[in-house]
Amino acid sequence: MATMPLIDSIYLYRLSDDTVQTPYSVSKLAAFNDKQLIVEALKQSVPNHLWTDVRKGYTEQGEPTQFVSLVRYVPLNSGNDGLIVVNVQLQAIAHFVQTLTTANSNHLSLYDREGTPIYGDIHGNDSLMTEMHSDYSEWAISSSVVNSNLFRLVSAISKYWILVCAIFFSIGVLWIVVVTRRNYKPVETIIQRIQLFSQQKSAELFRKGNHDEFKFIDTALVNLMEQSNAYQKQHEEDLVFKRKHFFFEWMDGNRPLKYEEWQQEMESLGMPCDFDSLCVSVLEINKYSKFASLYSDHDQNLLKFVLCSVVKEIAIGRNVTIWIEWTSKDQLTLLHLVQKVSPESKPEQIASDIANDMMQWVKTYLDFNITMGIGSGVDRIELVHYAYVEALEALQYKPSLGEDSVSCYWEINPEGKQQSLDLLEYIRALAFSLRTGEGDWQGSFAQLFDGIRAGLYARKELDNLMSYMIFFLDKEFTDLPADVQKIWANGLQDKLQKAVDDWDTVDELQQMLRSVLTETTEAIATLREMSSNYMLIRKIKLYMEEHYQNPDLSLLHLSDVFHVQMKSISRTFKEEIGENFIDYLTRIRTEHAKELLVHTEHSIQEITVKIGYLHPNTFIRSFKKLVGQTPGDFRKTAQVKS
Repeated sequence: MATMPLIDSIYLYRLSDDTVQTPYSVSKLAAFNDKQLIVEALKQSVPNHLWTDVRKGYTEQGEPTQFVSLVRYVPLNSGNDGLIVVNVQLQAIAHFVQTLTTANSNHLSLYDREGTPIYGDIHGNDSLMTEMHSDYSEWAISSSVVNSNLFRLVSAISKYWILVCAIFFSIGVLWIVVVTRRNYKPVETIIQRIQLFSQQKSAELFRKGNHDEFKFIDTALVNLMEQSNAYQKQHEEDLVFKRKHFFFEWMDGNRPLKYEEWQQEMESLGMPCDFDSLCVSVLEINKYSKFASLYSDHDQNLLKFVLCSVVKEIAIGRNVTIWIEWTSKDQLTLLHLVQKVSPESKPEQIASDIANDMMQWVKTYLDFNITMGIGSGVDRIELVHYAYVEALEALQYKPSLGEDSVSCYWEINPEGKQQSLDLLEYIRALAFSLRTGEGDWQGSFAQLFDGIRAGLYARKELDNLMSYMIFFLDKEFTDLPADVQKIWANGLQDKLQKAVDDWDTVDELQQMLRSVLTETTEAIATLREMSSNYMLIRKIKLYMEEHYQNPDLSLLHLSDVFHVQMKSISRTFKEEIGENFIDYLTRIRTEHAKELLVHTEHSIQEITVKIGYLHPNTFIRSFKKLVGQTPGDFRKTAQVKS
């Protein structure tokens, strides 16, 4: 909100406890002023539009106003955990539009997809009005000229200029005719010389062949056949290129065609056009960088040709017409034109059977492996693009489903995706262990990847998760001493990013990240063992663990115990572990409070005293700030889980 002045407010809604959080308050949905938008969004599995139409809502102060809102599900693009709502006031949009124009240039009006005005201005002449529609927001903006009379005057003048140009053009044509007729004799002379040269060459040919007319005819026929073969070869090469170009445009959805136009195009390319249903699958060579390094360009082309030939043979064996093209260096796209589909043999099943046969053949005869993704079957050519997108999306789940597999899009629906909700907590625990040197970072790291394997994640989702881990580590390292920050700045971040960019399987990603993080923890541990300040902080931390029940535990108390100035302890504490004294003490007491809440029947008052607080209100406030819920709610949640 600080960097985007247009944003009026942001709501976070969590489905698990029906709670809405705004920048200034936390409340239940039933008591929330602007709850209608959230209630309507929860009724939809997928939002119809990115941005809502103009709606009536309430500001943080409870004042009614008009908004347009962005509603997204969390986690993004898949989630069922909650919602994020971004509100923009119409007044802010109107003010922003006003800054883009001046009153002396033109008139502007802005409407949402239902035609509700967002920003309005008095139009000029409607005949001079221009209107544009946004594919993203589906809003419309219209613009018209302020001084339409002046515009018409300029347009009228331009018509006269066109007339003048037409007159000069006619004069020019007449002049060319006159000059051509005047110079016809030299041109005629040139033509006569060309004819004479042709006759001389014919005479020379007959002299060389002893006036053998048959040899002359034979030579002419040979030349004609050679030219014909050259033209035929060029035509075939052009046809291959045209097929590939048309296939790309069709798959990418860049060329919308009606069925009759498509049929004519297919016939001109020499491709079959009879089908009952269509299905698209994509074959991807796994670890293509390794494949490219093992084989020369010639061998790569030969192996790709083998893959194409085997796919065609398998399709012929199943009486299926197939069109295949390499749509990228590592992906072969297969279009199945299926005819006479029986109820028990669906096009998706036919494509799946071909894919499984192809997988088995590659495993048996080749040294590399492949993965195949299959989209849903369609019965119209306009839907082939969507089937292709589905096949590519199915391939995105290769990290979770494993290599050497056939991924079917219809088996990967949002309802069937099993995802762990604790992955971000594992990342935070991992970052905390690396920052403080405490806890078992390898345990959190292992739990993170166990959660990844237990769920069903696309490649993009895992890339985003790893990017979040790098971001969180970067945030944690900024609070550490300069020599530790230097480890991060001098290559650690780059190594982590390289591992995130280059992985192919989850096991490979885990191995690369573990290697980098192990190297990092060893380097940090070496620096800390050499630091006298860190040794002091270790002693202080041990003392705090043993005496956290003492309500008088403070910087002054530690100063008396360790004979070090308060300011020095506070500064050193922050520098060495990236956390100030009071936050660290609160976390220790909170962790012990959790143990007591779960494993004992002590009251809140008794637990307050046992962990070193004097007043229950102070304990409850600090516990809720750190854990996100009150001690009583935490105990109830723990009892339900057990």
